[in-house]
Amino acid sequence: MKFLLDTSAVSTYLRGVEPVVQRIQRVRPSNVAVSAITVMELRYGATRRQSPKLTASVEAFLSDISILTFDAGTAERAGGLRASIESKGLSIALADCHIAGTALVYDLTLVTHDSDLLRLPGLKVADWRSGG
Repeated sequence: MKFLLDTSAVSTYLRGVEPVVQRIQRVRPSNVAVSAITVMELRYGATRRQSPKLTASVEAFLSDISILTFDAGTAERAGGLRASIESKGLSIALADCHIAGTALVYDLTLVTHDSDLLRLPGLKVADWRSGG
């Protein structure tokens, strides 16, 4: 596995943004995953919008991708990461911290469009929306 897609990357894919769609379709399924936190965010968004079409798209996407659990190791890494960020006077959303911790534990490149995640030290990131 090489890439962890965050919620912004999956949402962009589901909206059909061409550079992201092309990149995800080119990557072998064994090289890409999502965090259980991303699964929660996607299902929350679909349920909140009460859109059967969006719900079906989310479920179809999730049925074909590896889902990495949020366990004690990723929790420890996420907690340390959040404390480090906050000690510098910066903030990060709890879910973003969980996703970043997952990428760090599994040594994956995080695919994101989220500016908060793009600035985290030690985290390998790529923004496929811009071809990165």
